[in-house]
Amino acid sequence: MVSQGIPNLNGESVVQPQLISLGSTGFTFKINRFIVAKRARPGRAEKLAIEQSIFAMFNQRPPSPYIIRSFYHIDEVIFLEAAEQANLQSLLRQGQIRDSSHHKVLQVTKLQPLEHCFIWMKQIISACSWMEKLGLTHCDIRPGNVLLFHSGLVKLADFDRTIKVSDDLLAGTEPFARLLGPEGGEDRGTYGQAGARTEQFALGSVFYCLTRGLEPYEEEWHGRDNGLIRMKKLQDMHFPPIGNLRCDDIISKCWHGQYESIAHLLADITASDEDSWEVEPDEDLSRINEMENECKRLVEGGILEQLVPKEMRQ
Repeated sequence: MVSQGIPNLNGESVVQPQLISLGSTGFTFKINRFIVAKRARPGRAEKLAIEQSIFAMFNQRPPSPYIIRSFYHIDEVIFLEAAEQANLQSLLRQGQIRDSSHHKVLQVTKLQPLEHCFIWMKQIISACSWMEKLGLTHCDIRPGNVLLFHSGLVKLADFDRTIKVSDDLLAGTEPFARLLGPEGGEDRGTYGQAGARTEQFALGSVFYCLTRGLEPYEEEWHGRDNGLIRMKKLQDMHFPPIGNLRCDDIISKCWHGQYESIAHLLADITASDEDSWEVEPDEDLSRINEMENECKRLVEGGILEQLVPKEMRQ
């Protein structure tokens, strides 16, 4: 196994924060090579507070190397570990030709090596299994929320939708979530309770994305009804055809909810692919403390005033 340490700052200069993401909960700014800051959108501070509370739970336990690290937080701002290569969604987009509206994928020009897909999936599933042991479900697993590092390591990010196992999942993002059909009984037409069923469905769709280069049904476009048509297909379990890759049995099991837990899913994928994938969590407290102290210095230096998109500044 390889140690994945957090780099020292080594005199890294702080430049003007660069806006890199406009999320539904907050704006994310790159501070330097090692740190990003996520600030709540106006009226969304409660959602960011949820994410802060989740990181507080994480920080009380030995860390998972496959979950992004939080260095420091204050009201409405979290300082986080910076990814070196954006996220898996960006990687997929680089291998696609899309129509002018960007709604539809016309052609996949590059697929990721299957061995890379297996490594990434084992790391993502391991992160979800670690959360499962804490009684938590991520509830927004998708390529855009999986960050990629130069070493090939991936880490799960964005925990503002995270809830407890067995809590009602009130919202989802297709094709990484699925409304229950007749099998849901009284819960038909809802996403049901969060847990192994909902998480493995999302993981199956992520695995499909990585091995096919696009989301399920992303090669289709039905105009204004596209979202509803895709939602209905998933609810009726009309999934895209699979079966020609050695990962497809796992994808099918995930889509049909056949794993009792994410731990069982992790055991299955690990048994089916024996390539090395694990890394050791970074436990060098001196370096972690250095990052926390740097974040505090940034706050004292007035960086919060700069964590606003230009168009929103007065």
